Amino acid sequence: MCAGQTTYHAKAFADDGVVVLKQALGSETMKRVEAAYDWSCAHLSAALQDFAADSNERFIADTGYSIREPVYLELLRETELPDIAAGLFGGESDVWYLGEQIFHKEGPRGTRRTPWHQDTSYMNILGRQMTALWIPLDPLPRECSLEVVRGSHVGVTYNGSRFELGDDTAPVYMDSALPRLPDIESDRSAWDIVGDAMAPGDILAFHLGCLHGGGATHPSMRRRSLTVRFIGDDVVWVERADKPHPNSSIARRAKARASGKAVSGASAGEAAPAPLGERVCLSNKYLRVRPWGD
Repeated sequence: MCAGQTTYHAKAFADDGVVVLKQALGSETMKRVEAAYDWSCAHLSAALQDFAADSNERFIADTGYSIREPVYLELLRETELPDIAAGLFGGESDVWYLGEQIFHKEGPRGTRRTPWHQDTSYMNILGRQMTALWIPLDPLPRECSLEVVRGSHVGVTYNGSRFELGDDTAPVYMDSALPRLPDIESDRSAWDIVGDAMAPGDILAFHLGCLHGGGATHPSMRRRSLTVRFIGDDVVWVERADKPHPNSSIARRAKARASGKAVSGASAGEAAPAPLGERVCLSNKYLRVRPWGD
């Protein structure tokens, strides 16, 4: 699948903030996706997060920007993934790589849900042209897959979830003007939730400002996914100055960075490498991948 084949999804992506692309990736691309995922699992970073409910459950997430690694360079240079992002942006923008994220959920009794949240709550960038391409590596029934609230990218930006056990809406920022996340699971019928059964080769593409969360897994089920995130030329730097809770991913990333560990990504609390309101693409912080940059 190339940009021309996904451009017709651009209006739905702009309006809804989410599209499901069935069998968008062929076997050769999926081999590269698997290789990138395996590399990330073997090289977990200082940004690693462990959300397991108990010692019998494995629920980890790790975020990186592994642009110097051959396995990611090949994934970005030799596959259609950046072209799909370009198509979702309507073919009107160059494309920059924002980084990758891996999830692994598995346990003999199953695993907890991934709490509802918006990626933009944790970031210092905003714009229309922002997409996450969520790629499952295992077949998933509808109830165990990723879900997105349609249109939520143009609504309220909520306080982030700190993925607290027993309270999915526990806020990342202790004193903030951002409203607390709604308890979507307590009244799912009140929300326009998009999701589907997924298989390797499928993509769920969503705007980083959309509310999204992942279903719990069944006993002994394995749920692996690789997300690659891209931005276009309208994305700008914004300020997220709220103080994060000490038991949050943002605080842990800041602590790791302060200790000298390499932690990548555009995070809340990070000093913007350019004036607020300036386009991110002008800062040279991220590699342009369509057309291929230096």
